[in-house]
Amino acid sequence: MAMVSEIPAGSGLQRLVQPLGEEVALDSVPVEGDVPSWLEGTLVRNGPAHFGPARHLFDGLAMLHKFAFTDGRVSYANRFLRTRAYQSLREDGRIGYREFASDPCRRLTAPIASLFRQVFTDNANVNVVRIGAQLAALTETPLPIAFDPDTLETLGVAYDPPGRWVRSPTAHPHFDSAGAMITMQVHFGPRSSYRVYRQTANGFHLLAKVPVREPAYMHSFTLTERHVILTEIPFTVRPLDLAAARRPFIENYRWRPDRPTRFIVLDRHTGRERGRWDAEPVFCFHHVNAYDEPDGAITIDLCAYPDPALIDTLYLHTLAAGRTPIPTGRLRRYRLEPGGRTTERSPVDVPFEWPRTNYAVANARPYRYAYGAGAKDASNGEPITTITKLDLHEGEPTHWADGSSFTGEPVFVPRPGADAEDDGAVLAIVFDPARDGSFLLILDACDLSELARVQAPHRMPFGFHGDYFPGTP
Repeated sequence: MAMVSEIPAGSGLQRLVQPLGEEVALDSVPVEGDVPSWLEGTLVRNGPAHFGPARHLFDGLAMLHKFAFTDGRVSYANRFLRTRAYQSLREDGRIGYREFASDPCRRLTAPIASLFRQVFTDNANVNVVRIGAQLAALTETPLPIAFDPDTLETLGVAYDPPGRWVRSPTAHPHFDSAGAMITMQVHFGPRSSYRVYRQTANGFHLLAKVPVREPAYMHSFTLTERHVILTEIPFTVRPLDLAAARRPFIENYRWRPDRPTRFIVLDRHTGRERGRWDAEPVFCFHHVNAYDEPDGAITIDLCAYPDPALIDTLYLHTLAAGRTPIPTGRLRRYRLEPGGRTTERSPVDVPFEWPRTNYAVANARPYRYAYGAGAKDASNGEPITTITKLDLHEGEPTHWADGSSFTGEPVFVPRPGADAEDDGAVLAIVFDPARDGSFLLILDACDLSELARVQAPHRMPFGFHGDYFPGTP
């Protein structure tokens, strides 16, 4: 069995994909500096921590990491999600479900209808959200996994999203002012479509359905106060290929640079399509924000790549070789003007990914600041060496960096009672190769000055997303 532990323990990103088997629950971990007294809540991070025969970084078994803050003290715990995928890989040594880029063998002679009704993986290793009264881990299959916020114990499937055929939901839903979740799914089948739902305590309500012949890969989407915007990048799949091919999910997609990137704008309240705007072809995982302009235009910010090469560089054998530079994203701003014209520019031209904002204040509205993982110079192929704050009014970046350390997604936490958009703290996991260990970095969100470091008891593998939950989750 090819294990990630066989990857050379070299420098850089290679050591971030070493597996972690240890699970701990510590009432207190060392703190250097001063944790803000108002920081009273829990940060939960999600990401892969065991790979076995998996082929891609995105296919590792989900592990949750929890940092809880009380009166300046910090506790820590980590735990694998106990899912069917976990049982198959850890106990049987095999991949039992179709993952992003790893796949068990399927029979080509199976009826097409049954192939479209595949058994989804429950390896929810991408994100964590609060849905009603519970916390859930998400990935791009329709099996969100609920977990106990105190013990991180797996509780089972949180809810079953609607749909009969193969569905690829976003792991980045949005939430409106009433707390309802707005999410989108790509539905594959004889009649494929993009679908937008609003989930309340009464269940899912279909807001919009957009038919499509060759669906695009959609990791995220964005909102304004009046619109839902689906970004249809030219990285598409034929549904029949997806059903019948003996290739993993993402390897059925094809990059089509002769096609545009297309913004499909839907009315957020009625679901009616308001129009489509085209732009130059780009690849995108994450949106930053969007908002309506007074003149009727729509501004959209996203992290753009020239093509989907990033996916290829994250295969485990490629990471193990350590010779392929990791592509870097850049913030790209699009203005969808009345009449169908699209303009685009880069407000700040620095490497930038895993974008976060002051969500409660800025999301779907005009905003000034965005935070992400980046680099001052990504020419060495290691693009996540800084925490970067973008001032989109002044066009200037601010960086935090610490030698050769590698940074994760920064989570913005507003200070209670704050008026300024950037009044708060930024929380990010950092890997320090010099000590082969990880720590939670706490920065002042205004100027990225360092406030504290919370030492983790072990090296935390490369993670994806997480969130902060005030008080007791």
